[in-house]
Amino acid sequence: MDNPIFGLILALFGGVWLYFVLRGVAREFKPGHRSNWFVGSMGLLVLAGACGFFGAGMSAVGFLKLPNSFEWPAGNVCGVKTTADGKHVVPLVPSGRVQIYDANWRFIRGWHVGAHGGDFKVDCPARGRIDAYTGRGLHHYSYTESGELIAATTYPDGLGPLQCSECCVVVPTSPLGWVFTSPFLSWGAIVAGIAGLSIFRKLKSR
Repeated sequence: MDNPIFGLILALFGGVWLYFVLRGVAREFKPGHRSNWFVGSMGLLVLAGACGFFGAGMSAVGFLKLPNSFEWPAGNVCGVKTTADGKHVVPLVPSGRVQIYDANWRFIRGWHVGAHGGDFKVDCPARGRIDAYTGRGLHHYSYTESGELIAATTYPDGLGPLQCSECCVVVPTSPLGWVFTSPFLSWGAIVAGIAGLSIFRKLKSR
């Protein structure tokens, strides 16, 4: 099982932190002032980055339950596997999801993997079956291509056998979606937004 308590703590911390940040952003708005567009843009950067970071974390530990029809922005992903009929199996470690795309990279479905917020790898050993191997707990999950869990065991050898010859692929992702693809990009958006607001305040105080 994942850790819903940690997910709840993460959600509460992220919500409180975001509340105080956005309250500070709101104070910079002045009715009819030309600078409002800049303040709003920086606030949106912070909001998007926070949603990307905390949302992915809550999804990874199983607190945020996303439907199989939801496509989490993928971006650049390593460890992608291709099935015998050309489907692409994409492991999204930051959000703890496996997503399947057809041969033309059209999203089909995705589902949560119980990796406890840690690393995991995927493999396609047989037609219609997808295996996931987690680094935390050394779990071996087997799924159908529809996301149904059909077996769950443990294994002794870590992730070593699946770490060789990894395929890194840039999954077609909208420009605005890239901020959700990586914790580093999410924090980059947060830092850029906060830095922009700090510079704005310093210029305004002169």
